[in-house]
This record gives sequence, structure tokens and C-alpha cells, in this order.
Amino acid sequence: MSTVKRLYYGNAVYHVIFRGNNRQNILKLKSDKQDLLNSIQKYQERKEVKIYGFVLMDNHVHIVMEVGEKHNISKVMQAVLLSFSAKYRRKYEYCGHVWQGRFQSKPMMNEEYVLKCLEYIHLNPVRAGLVLSSSDYIYSSAKFYQGLKNKEVYQCIELTKYGYTSVIS
Repeated sequence: MSTVKRLYYGNAVYHVIFRGNNRQNILKLKSDKQDLLNSIQKYQERKEVKIYGFVLMDNHVHIVMEVGEKHNISKVMQAVLLSFSAKYRRKYEYCGHVWQGRFQSKPMMNEEYVLKCLEYIHLNPVRAGLVLSSSDYIYSSAKFYQGLKNKEVYQCIELTKYGYTSVIS
């Protein structure tokens, strides 16, 4: 059975999700999360990508991103995921697929949907029982929306605030 072609929209905002193969914890260590952020940042500059929000869980990742008119989401994510996978395979002498299947991407056509998505992804670590408040989780953009500092993350990736209001309480 063939895969369904993705629809591309110029300057669209997407909710992107990808997970470790067989739901494995791929991003167990801080260094693994930093490597992924570095891969995202590398292609963010090259491919005209704005990152509005993200959360890096051990076994999956959510990103809210806008891709410029000249690039499509598949090419951007292919570059990011291949870059990270190559580092991961070398680091752990890992053989096989790092990520499970194709990444998911859902275009978001209005501001309300984007803001609700940002709230949803920022609450992911809270729902998983890892932290009590979204601002306590380091590998997320929640602190960015709350106006708090997070040197560990924000020195690796450039974030753009979506809209004018903070969506996290």
C-alpha cells in the first residue's frame, strides 16, 4: 500500500510529531535532546523555518513550526531527522531506524488552533507526570511563552513568539 502524499501550503504553520522507533526512548539524555535541538537549529537557518513551540519528550517530539514559501515541510523534516539520526547512530553504535515511520504534520489554518496546540504540547510533560508545572520542564518552549529564561534550550534554538499573548498559565 502506498503512502498518501502530503499537502503543502506556503507559509503554513504545522504541528509536527515524530516518535522513536517502536516507541523507544531516543532522547534519554540531555545530550541527545541538545543534539536534536542543534539539528533543528541548523536547518532552521537554512530552510527559513520559524519555530513557535516545541516539547522534547524521551520517546516523541512535538514542534509547532512555519515553513517559508520556498521550502516544504517534508524536506525540512527529512534534513533534521537524518542529521540527528546520523549523530545518534554514531554515538550509540545503533543500527536500524531511529524514528518510527513518517513524521506526522498537520497544517493549522487559524490562530486559535495554533494557540490551543501550543497549550497542548506544553502540558505534555505535566500529563506524563514528569513535572507539576509546564515551566518546570526544561526541554520545552513553555518558559519562553511565560517570559522566563531557559539558557540550556534557547542558546540552541531560535524561537519566535506566536501571537501577542501568553497561552500558558
